Amino acid sequence: MDFSYTFPPVHEDRLDNGLTVIWVPHREQNVFTIALQVPAGKFSDPSGQEGTAELALGLMQKGTQELDAEMLAEKLEFAGASLYSDVGDEHILIGCRMLAKYSETIIPLFWEIVTKPGFREKELSRLKKEMITALQAELVDPASIANRHFYAEILGREQLAGRGATGKSIKRVSLGSIRSFYGSFVIPSGSTVVLAGDAAIDQMKSRWVGLFRSWKNPAQQGRPVRCTTTEPAATTIRLLDKPDLSQTSLLFGHPVPGEYDNDHEPLAIANYILGGGNFSSRLMSRVRVVLGNTYNINSQILCNRQFGIFMIATSTQNSQAGEVLRTILDVYNDISKNGITSDELEKAKQFATGNMAFQLEGIGN
Repeated sequence: MDFSYTFPPVHEDRLDNGLTVIWVPHREQNVFTIALQVPAGKFSDPSGQEGTAELALGLMQKGTQELDAEMLAEKLEFAGASLYSDVGDEHILIGCRMLAKYSETIIPLFWEIVTKPGFREKELSRLKKEMITALQAELVDPASIANRHFYAEILGREQLAGRGATGKSIKRVSLGSIRSFYGSFVIPSGSTVVLAGDAAIDQMKSRWVGLFRSWKNPAQQGRPVRCTTTEPAATTIRLLDKPDLSQTSLLFGHPVPGEYDNDHEPLAIANYILGGGNFSSRLMSRVRVVLGNTYNINSQILCNRQFGIFMIATSTQNSQAGEVLRTILDVYNDISKNGITSDELEKAKQFATGNMAFQLEGIGN
């Protein structure tokens, strides 16, 4: 069977300032989207000030040097444009969607957000309060608590990946910390901007390549942090006693190779068969369909450049926790020892290639 897939046409340029620009003509909709990704994220937070990257990205969207938060929001709303963002372990991303007829105005405004943020103290105070409130709500959730302890056990608290933001670390973040993070990492060198929209590549270049070239690198550049991990010496069990809960949250896992490893794609296919394929996966069919012990169980591989984490997660009634854990280990040991069938492999590859089309559906994707 032919598993090939044809991607839409794109053109890539590497500018003198180190910025990679990817131009994507998309004539199906009368819209534009622009997105900038910077190769530094939560791992590059200063020690003791975890949450800096997230606050810096949030603050960038709260005004430019010339426009405060209200003025910026008004300009975006008038054009029907909207910002979006994401903070990862090794990246931050900020983007904007707009109608094509407003692109001549909104794209330069977006670039001003990126290159000339306002960084106002009152907005930082608001963001810190919002982050702390959200964190407090998150730490009431048993699954979130289990997830934090899981990462601390796998990676160790000496690495930032094993710590994460806390109320105390967020309070320590100052406007100076924000400016330092931004000045070190939100720079053209090593970053990528994608511009997709209703125009030919040469039209997009003539309009905006000069804007992208005008972004200058600072004299002192930061080096993004890349965390690593090693295989644990022994199996570790961490128990969290929450007497008020009637359900047990279970997390089971270990390190796996990262995105740059040759085994990444085979592992992703195997994981789909084990627990990533919803009702078609082995874990779902055994633990939910046959035993009826849980509503949902899944496995996933969360990858960074140098390392990844394999994780099986579920929740069940306290009285059934032992049986569920034994079943998980049985299914996991079976696929580790005996592998997968040719029929499972064929179905998993069909899903992966078929799902790719939906991942590329619409200009945002």
